[in-house]
Amino acid sequence: MPRRPTLEVVVLVVSLLADAAILYFAEEPAARLSLGLLLLAPIVWSSARLGVVELVTQSPSDKVHKRRFVRLRSQVGQLLDEIRRLNWMAVDAERGFRSREAALQEMDRIEGRLKDLIQEIRVTAGQMSAEQAGGAVAEGGEAKAD
Repeated sequence: MPRRPTLEVVVLVVSLLADAAILYFAEEPAARLSLGLLLLAPIVWSSARLGVVELVTQSPSDKVHKRRFVRLRSQVGQLLDEIRRLNWMAVDAERGFRSREAALQEMDRIEGRLKDLIQEIRVTAGQMSAEQAGGAVAEGGEAKAD
């Protein structure tokens, strides 16, 4: 029979409410401190039993799944970098930081690089990296997609 954490939830909620009430209504600092510390024990006990501590201490990187298409992701990043370069080249030419002719030549080179990257992406699409492909087979092919 699965364990139901009803007792822990009740203890946690009651302790938190009592602690909040004591901190709000108690006027004497010594009473606030002593009663607050007394209620700290049931709060820690119930939160530890409920797994709240693990939730709080777990880093976000532990929750992120492993990327399967690492090479594709890298190429898409390069594609975005080239698009940014193209944009800034146009902005520089418009503002007069570069000569219009030099900017157009550089934009043509960037456009050629973009076309090459698109071709590389088409070839790479759907291919997992070697280490990830081995892990997916070992796990029964149930690795998460990008």
